[in-house]
Amino acid sequence: MGKRLTLIVFLVPLFLLLSGFTLVGHRGDPLNYPEETFQSFDSAFNNGADYVELDVHESADGVIVIQHDTTIQRTTGANLAIAKTNFAQLQQYHTKNGEPIHSLEELFAHEQQTKHKFLIETKIVKGEPHPHLEDKVAALIKQYHMENRVMFHSFSAASLKRLQAALPNIPRILIVGSLKRINFDVLTYVDGINLSSDLVTPQLVTQLHDLGKKVYVWDEMNEDRAKWTWLVNLNIDGVVTNYTSLGHEFQTLKAAAVTTSINDLGANSSLAALPVYENPYQPLLRSERLAPQTPIMISSMVSLAGSTYYQIGDNAFVPAETINLAPEAGWASLFLHQRIVITSRHFKVPVHADPLHQQAITGHVGNHKCYRVLAARYQSGQLYLKTKIGWLNAKDLQVLPTAENMRIWLTLYRSIPENQKPLLHWALGDTAFDTPLLNASVLNIG
Repeated sequence: MGKRLTLIVFLVPLFLLLSGFTLVGHRGDPLNYPEETFQSFDSAFNNGADYVELDVHESADGVIVIQHDTTIQRTTGANLAIAKTNFAQLQQYHTKNGEPIHSLEELFAHEQQTKHKFLIETKIVKGEPHPHLEDKVAALIKQYHMENRVMFHSFSAASLKRLQAALPNIPRILIVGSLKRINFDVLTYVDGINLSSDLVTPQLVTQLHDLGKKVYVWDEMNEDRAKWTWLVNLNIDGVVTNYTSLGHEFQTLKAAAVTTSINDLGANSSLAALPVYENPYQPLLRSERLAPQTPIMISSMVSLAGSTYYQIGDNAFVPAETINLAPEAGWASLFLHQRIVITSRHFKVPVHADPLHQQAITGHVGNHKCYRVLAARYQSGQLYLKTKIGWLNAKDLQVLPTAENMRIWLTLYRSIPENQKPLLHWALGDTAFDTPLLNASVLNIG
């Protein structure tokens, strides 16, 4: 055995993350049809599976048999050990849908006119003879020209090493239920790791990706919508599942999303708390909320179907509408609670649905109307302020500032770039004027 692999955390640079993942139907669609039958395989593909997973053993007469267990008792009722029974005898028994036990060759012949792909698990059982299993599988793949339509995975590292020698260009994935099985030796002849969902974390996925390895996940095959809500947040390469319809639903949503790595500080520039969701694909509310003006670390941004979310933790996403990154978050906070007055050159100004969709106009409002600022958001270098009637572009208004310490407020205001702050509006007795740069001594503000 090689040295135990010590996983190292790497910083993630700014880049677009791949959002899609490969969906693998575990033994086909076993919830609806007998496992590892043609009917089960076809159903999984019809549900949206990219691959179907199947298991192979070697019969007493050297035929590669598709079956999960070492016997066919669970699927046919006949207590026959595959390794001790000739294939012709095994085929005399049928599953509940009337199909016989199939060989790998029969499957490949059956699939010659399709584009279906398969993830083949070599079942290596202690005490079961298998001297030529991998070579025979490789020969069938070559005979039926399936090289671009199969991958391998196995709990047996030795089997994967033999497959590397037989078919070096076909991906090989080690199935593990313990991190102790991952070491530098095994990583030299596998292309990926198929992890139990009990082991997978975002950090582990990143670490394996940094080592150039794909990450697949398998569960106890009872995953529900709540489990998929968690799984879909991981930047994994594939999922082996019994629930291909549900998996395809989340796969489609995630594939349509654009995920951008952020890794920056931000804040909720609003007077209202924000909802926190488990994921942005089918938003499921968490119990906590993001309080106003709370600083947060943002790891990524997810844009999907016209909505944008920021990830602020594991399985924690908030709407991006009132979130500003540094340094804009500090600038935006100055305008919360402030009063504004509309002072446009136009008779009316547009009211926007939100800063991320300025083209969506919900109405118009006339000049000289005053409102209180409820939220602030910088978008594409422009400041938008939220009021009770909606979002207004700061270029169409002026701020009537009030603060406990106006000198500090003005100092912070002056630190904002000129093209990213609104004019200020002052009223002294019967005189009103506005300015982007103020001399506090002239106004007797101390």
